[in-house]
Amino acid sequence: MKITILHTNDVHAEYESWLKCAGLIKRRRAEVGPENCLVVDAGDHFDMGVNECRLSGGRLNLDLLAEIGLDAFTPGNNEFYRLSRNTLAQLTMESKFPWVLSTVSQADGTAFAGLRNHVVLERGGVTIGILGMLDPMENAVEQLHGLKSLDLRESLTKEVRDLKSRGVHLILLLSHCGLRDDIKFATENPGLIDVIIGGHSHSELHEIRRVGDTIIVQAGMLGKFVGELELDLETEQGQINIGASHYGLHETANIVSAAAPDDQAQSAILEKHRAAAESILDEELYTLKEDLPHDSLIQLLAKLLRRKFGAEIGMMFGPGVSRGLSKGPVRVRDIYEICRSFITPAVFEISGRQIEGLVRERDNPAITEAQGFGIGFRPQGQVFGRLVFAGLTCGDGEALGNSDNPEKLTNFPAIRINGVTLDPERWYTVGSATHLYSSEAGGYPSMDGSRNLKLERFRYIRDELVDFFRSGPDKVDGLLKVADENGDGRGSQP
Repeated sequence: MKITILHTNDVHAEYESWLKCAGLIKRRRAEVGPENCLVVDAGDHFDMGVNECRLSGGRLNLDLLAEIGLDAFTPGNNEFYRLSRNTLAQLTMESKFPWVLSTVSQADGTAFAGLRNHVVLERGGVTIGILGMLDPMENAVEQLHGLKSLDLRESLTKEVRDLKSRGVHLILLLSHCGLRDDIKFATENPGLIDVIIGGHSHSELHEIRRVGDTIIVQAGMLGKFVGELELDLETEQGQINIGASHYGLHETANIVSAAAPDDQAQSAILEKHRAAAESILDEELYTLKEDLPHDSLIQLLAKLLRRKFGAEIGMMFGPGVSRGLSKGPVRVRDIYEICRSFITPAVFEISGRQIEGLVRERDNPAITEAQGFGIGFRPQGQVFGRLVFAGLTCGDGEALGNSDNPEKLTNFPAIRINGVTLDPERWYTVGSATHLYSSEAGGYPSMDGSRNLKLERFRYIRDELVDFFRSGPDKVDGLLKVADENGDGRGSQP
């Protein structure tokens, strides 16, 4: 007997590519027969950095996956760590397909909202148990949602034993932990899992990766591929074993048109949600009388964050926005386009010693020209740039904006906070962002050692800018004038 598994992972709301994936999945399922086919996704199908996904609250992706008849879905970090607890709960409860996650529970051990510990399906006369595994990422489930991240080995072993006792023949694990961790798990738990459908590491596996008796596959990212795994199952002494298996990646770029007949339902869903998003994106917030360049916009953010938190100083780096704004109407879409990164406003404390270090480091090209990579940066690889401050001056009243003249710090070494000479031993409150709390994401070594971080979950820099430009011409004009005066490092900062 044969079973075909069609799978995707890490689509990241690349909808045009997804339309091709959906058409291919529908066609191949019809060809092999729905009774012999499983369709699964291993997470990060959503991406809250994409307008249509964010403005639909994730329901666009929910509708698209439901329409193709998805058999099981395991959430990735972009679903589980980018959505609020309430939104996550609503989506799992509303979903027409099962969200499977075996390694997370509520504090009392019960499943959260609509999540399932496992799913049992039958294909081709074979009973298949599907489990789900998510990268704990330093226990983010507890920090963000108050949930419990379970020991991967213990939780999955318990589920497998339960399923086997109920006569399940084949164990399939949807993993959003990455290829390296999948290989490690299979190595340390021989014979526990039959097939691991992976995600998270964006690995393009064009052939099966075997670890003992465990098959591992993964289908790249951004809807570039649909994986197809064909399992030949053999019966021996009442046991069903995997015999010869065949695997390959279907490259969606080779599909001539995304508007093939099979995709019409998907296209209709996408257009419906896009129309709703457009009405929000087209809101006109303000009219700029002249261009607002990148450095002035970064200066404005430092000012806004200082005021937001009532902090002594404000601080922002280059990736706060990807570019400036052009003269003319400023719409919601304009803000969203330059603020795709997940940079969360925050207030924390840094010492006077740290401030001295940051002032020195902002003139070190090895730091300022380095690029930011990792979780939260959209797009990846934006340069950190020279740190910009509000409420901090050097020398004889010279404000530390985004000066192009590094010699100024040598000429004016005395640092003042709101007109008072810096005390190296004192702690100062800073209105900034979570990325600037440490050097890991902020790039500047002197960021390390900060303390008392406070933030508002699931609110980002783009939200601050939209609210600012929506606040009315008088308020906007006043702050823009200050940002413009200080964008080149000159003037005063009240």
